[in-house]
Amino acid sequence: MEQFAFIIALLAIGVLLQKSDAPSDFAKSLNFFVIYVSLPATVLIQVPKIHLDLSALGVILTPWLLLPITVAIVFAMTRNHPPHVRAALLLVMPLGNTSFVGIPIVHTLLGEEAIPYVLMYDQFGTFLMLSLYGAAVIARYETGTFHKRLILKKLLLFPPFIFLVFALIFGEMPHGSQQYLQLLSSTLVPLALVSVGYSMKFGGEVDYGLFTKALVLKLMIMPLIAFGILYTLGTDPLALKTAVLESGMPSMITAGALAIAAGFAPELSAALVGYGIIVSLVTLPLISYLM
Repeated sequence: MEQFAFIIALLAIGVLLQKSDAPSDFAKSLNFFVIYVSLPATVLIQVPKIHLDLSALGVILTPWLLLPITVAIVFAMTRNHPPHVRAALLLVMPLGNTSFVGIPIVHTLLGEEAIPYVLMYDQFGTFLMLSLYGAAVIARYETGTFHKRLILKKLLLFPPFIFLVFALIFGEMPHGSQQYLQLLSSTLVPLALVSVGYSMKFGGEVDYGLFTKALVLKLMIMPLIAFGILYTLGTDPLALKTAVLESGMPSMITAGALAIAAGFAPELSAALVGYGIIVSLVTLPLISYLM
């Protein structure tokens, strides 16, 4: 309970800092450190603990199996809405905040032993999906060119992904480096959550009927479907719980930012990201308790 209160406190600090005279690129600077230092250190510590068995494969496949189901539901939900609304939901519904929010929440609810599965879900699922599927959605609904080489280059040069591949190949780091990696890794949770709080946006004119349906889909229906898939596959309990919680994470801030930048229902996109984080602080513990 203390850890959960700490998460809420860090989010609140980020929200309060919106009222300060912080630099305009404050959140961007925090994210830069997390992506280039904190997350790679976490990857180097946690990934060698992963045993690449059927359970790990189930965790990796879950977001990809959920993708076509979610897309089909979004098309049904938005059949009477303009294309830019559909584009917004196609971006923010399948893509969850499985790293910045996922790591601290899962760590709190399931413990440190679940973090390797979080990293597998995030890097081989959410991150790849953002790079490939997210780019395809933007190319489809926004005037522009789909640069395949640029997307592939961005994927291969993304620091956490590079260190993920490195850790899978070479395994555990030398004992002398462990304490320093642990120190760098410990910065991930506070920096990431303050950044999330600082980036949260509320208000605006929103279709609250569609907003409510989308929030229920993201935070309740998707983890329920994930549970059914993983239970059918006979997945290890810890891997199952981790993947289900990851599938119920609120919408990814980056996906929301991309939707807003492209002009895809900006108010709705911002509301799903901001309020989604708040509501998920209730739904994720509830899902964990029910499991």
